Formats: sequence, C-alpha cells, structure tokens
Amino acid sequence: MRRDSETRQRILDVTKDLVRAEGSVALRVADVALRAGVGVPTIYYHFNSRTELIAQVQVEIYQEMTQELQAYLPACEAALASDDREAFYRALGENTETAWRLGQLDEKWGVVKLLLDVWSQPKIRDEFCSRLDVQFERWNDALEHAKELGWLGEDVDPRTLVATFWAASVGQVITSNSPQFNPSPGEVRRFFETAAGMRAREQA
Repeated sequence: MRRDSETRQRILDVTKDLVRAEGSVALRVADVALRAGVGVPTIYYHFNSRTELIAQVQVEIYQEMTQELQAYLPACEAALASDDREAFYRALGENTETAWRLGQLDEKWGVVKLLLDVWSQPKIRDEFCSRLDVQFERWNDALEHAKELGWLGEDVDPRTLVATFWAASVGQVITSNSPQFNPSPGEVRRFFETAAGMRAREQA
C-alpha cells in the first residue's frame, strides 16, 4: 500500500510539472510514464483516464495557487471571537485584494483553465465543490456574525456578497486585457468594502 501511494504521488508530481510547463492540452500519458519511471498501465491502475489524472493535478495546483489566501478566513473568525472590528476589516480587505492580485498573474487564464479541467471529471469536481462549500459556509457565517455585531451594512446579504466576490475573482479574466475595465486589486478592495458597508462604518 505504501509503495502504491508513493507511486501514485510520483505520477501526480511529474504530471504537475508537465502541466505547469506545457499546459494540460499537450499532456501525453506516455511522457508522464517515462518521467515517472513507470509503465503506462501503472498510470491507468491509479487513474481511470488521462482527464482524471489532469483534473486531480489541477486541484492540487489550485490549492497551491490559493495557499496565500488560506490564512484570511481564520483571521476573520479570530477577530470576531475577540470582538476586534479593525482586525476583521483588515483580514477581509486583504483577502479581497490578494484574491484579485493572484488573478492578475502573467497567465491570466490560469485559474479558469484549472477549473475547466476539474469540471470535466464529475467525481473530482464533486469533491472539489464539497471542499469549496465548506469555505463558502464559513465565510457566510463570519459575515453573518459581523452583520449581527453591526460591522456590516444592514441591507447586506452575506451569502450574495460571498457568491458575487468569488464569481468576480474567478471571472476577472474577461476584463483582464481591457485598458478601461481592469480595476486594480486596491480598487476592488475598496469597492467590496463599500458594498459590505464597512467603509461607511469606518467613517462613522
């Protein structure tokens, strides 16, 4: 079992390197096998298809790409627990700004490409979405709590705010090459804070 696990991980690591270097479209299972030092049948022993292998790798790449964002939700939750409005605002604002900045990397289609590959495999898509749903609910609960404390606008719908931001940060590729409709991470942060009613409360 341990040897199987090590072999599977080696296949994933090699595939990850190839996808990063050349993208998923050009990936050949034979190349993965050669670099991983295994036979092609071994790859199909661990993965049902080429697309499943790619989708699994894309989930791992997505997690690595967004690792910088993982600290902000716990920071928001800790600020709520300690009744620290300033720390809550800071963590929420930095999360928004960082998410938008990560979407403005040189490879602007990066996250979109990842998600297309993940969505092509129902099993991996469902597992991926289940993990995202946990994050969505935690963000919603944090914003609901902040609203109860009066830190957000009375008319703010936390669930819609969370959904809108996640959709916008993933879909920013649509405007990323426009000189007129490509806001900076700072501008997006200020807009999000205004929409959440945070900036009005800072001034009050």
